[in-house]
Amino acid sequence: MSDDAAAGLPMSIDITIERGCLVVRLGGHLVIGNVPRLNRWINRIGRLEGRVLVAMDLHGVVGCDSTGVDALVDGAGRIRKSGGFLIAAHYPDACEAFAGRAVLETRATVHDAIDELHSWLT
Repeated sequence: MSDDAAAGLPMSIDITIERGCLVVRLGGHLVIGNVPRLNRWINRIGRLEGRVLVAMDLHGVVGCDSTGVDALVDGAGRIRKSGGFLIAAHYPDACEAFAGRAVLETRATVHDAIDELHSWLT
């Protein structure tokens, strides 16, 4: 699945499956104008059946604001409430100013995030 940019500053969302986990790769600008699109995808993921494991790859994020970071945190919470888990990978320098807001599980790489997600199941 993939969903490409809207009006304003572009953001890309690409979703694949790797080792039994959904990998959501974000690129571009994680800013207020793109939050509704991100929320729609997170809501879709939250409605999937069973325990959903999500690795959110932020490597391609080049711009960020506090609303974007809040959307990540809220999305992780919604996935958790539906019985799944989300770990972010490659937390970007673009979002570093908002690190205090980002109460997220993070790992250095997508591979590390997937390994951690699998360890939670055992």
